[in-house]
Amino acid sequence: MKERIKRIILELIKQRNDNVSFAEIERTLEKKGINYQGDYSIHMPSNRNVKLWIGMSEDFCKAILELMFDDRAIIPRNVPSTVYIFDGKVPDYPVAENLYHMYKTERWIPIAFALGNLYEE
Repeated sequence: MKERIKRIILELIKQRNDNVSFAEIERTLEKKGINYQGDYSIHMPSNRNVKLWIGMSEDFCKAILELMFDDRAIIPRNVPSTVYIFDGKVPDYPVAENLYHMYKTERWIPIAFALGNLYEE
């Protein structure tokens, strides 16, 4: 299932040739009948309280992490929270305003994905 999710995410980003939000990925997975919901989340490595996304299945979570760090195929980019408002899904956390601040309460950083290697400039 994880490999299928990875293929779907890559196809979606290639089709859009633009930033793709988690909300848009979830909508696409749902249309294809893939269960994407679960108890997993992705957070900033430097601060566990800053969430990239929540409520993910294990396969969905692993697919995103592998696409970013193992396959080096997608890049997360910070986007305005209005992207998620327009996509119709916003986590119930305050937005992290400063990525360098060590938040003591859970926050959310709105990101979208583009094709690219996280390790290349």
